Amino acid sequence: MPNDSSRKFEELRTTVTPALTPSSSINLRPVDLDDTENYMELVAKNNEFLTPWFKSFTPPSTPQDRRKEMAKRFEEVRNHERYWWMIEFDGELVGKIDIHGMYSSNRSGSIGYWIDQDYTGKGIATLSVKTVIDWAFTVHNFNKIEIVCAIQNTTSIAVPERLGIRREAILRKEHVVNGEVQDMAIYTAFADNWPPEPTERALPPKRIQVDEEILLRTHIDEDVNAQWRAIESGRNYLSEYLPWIETYPNESEHERLFNRRRWEKDNFDGSFEYAIEYMGEFAGGIGFGVPNRDNGIEVGYWLRQDLQGRGIMTRCVEAIITMLFVEVGLHRVTIRAATINLPSRGIPERLGLTHEGTMRQGGLVKDEYFDLEIYSVLDHEWLDRSQNT
Repeated sequence: MPNDSSRKFEELRTTVTPALTPSSSINLRPVDLDDTENYMELVAKNNEFLTPWFKSFTPPSTPQDRRKEMAKRFEEVRNHERYWWMIEFDGELVGKIDIHGMYSSNRSGSIGYWIDQDYTGKGIATLSVKTVIDWAFTVHNFNKIEIVCAIQNTTSIAVPERLGIRREAILRKEHVVNGEVQDMAIYTAFADNWPPEPTERALPPKRIQVDEEILLRTHIDEDVNAQWRAIESGRNYLSEYLPWIETYPNESEHERLFNRRRWEKDNFDGSFEYAIEYMGEFAGGIGFGVPNRDNGIEVGYWLRQDLQGRGIMTRCVEAIITMLFVEVGLHRVTIRAATINLPSRGIPERLGLTHEGTMRQGGLVKDEYFDLEIYSVLDHEWLDRSQNT
């Protein structure tokens, strides 16, 4: 049996699309069949701009056929299955926004939008989406609103992210447009959290099975001895680039600081570190700090000297980056490596990260400064790379 909220939602489905006013310059006007010529002209103008994200559409050549096509699209509005607005900016038609895919049982719907490429970057889409969601929650009794965008469509994705709407998931190879397979990001706004309060990110998993040889896991008590043996056997090699090696001058000090660091990570600073197991043995570590306010994070790693050259760390870094983008929902990953540390630099280079430049004398080890190379990758670049490899 439908509850009262669902019945109210269904009753409101007969509501005609209302005019909305996001600002003094932006007007959302209910679509009308008389918009046919102007709308089709705008679609034709932006065809190349829209083609990567929507099925290719060339407006019919005659006014009569264009009006027939518009009437067909308008049918969902007549049947109260869609709310459709024309976006006007200073009186000019610049795009469209709609609510479609409405379900009474969970009082939900999806928002779609696009803006004339000449008017992007002015905040028109962001303010329009906010206004439509305001109306959907406060007037129409919606419970949730979804926005689904191709992960590579950074212009569209910027809209929910600017509004603080949480990315709920990435659907891999979910959509095919004009022969191109796309990963889709789902953003969801909820009536009981609108405007959205900041939400906690998903926590990293405690175990990542990279492949048959490699396991990433949180530290256990036995790691204190295994890590000390790895550090001591490769001290000369590791201490060239890792300043923290010098904080472990002997085994007792290592044990004290190892245990304290584990407790701090679990309780205070939010950073995260995995022990690397290779063929069942402790092999090194890989971790990351606290995400910054711009949804970015830095990854660091080290490996036993006797295990170099087997591709272990490349596989570990690849798994960590995928987890941070797909499961945690971050936007940018950075790796820093000493200019002279060619093995460490080779990892981001093999994985296709972008070399952003050199941080002059950005590192300090044993009272000596050295240059660092900066590499980065963005979520849509990484997912596009993994799709094409």
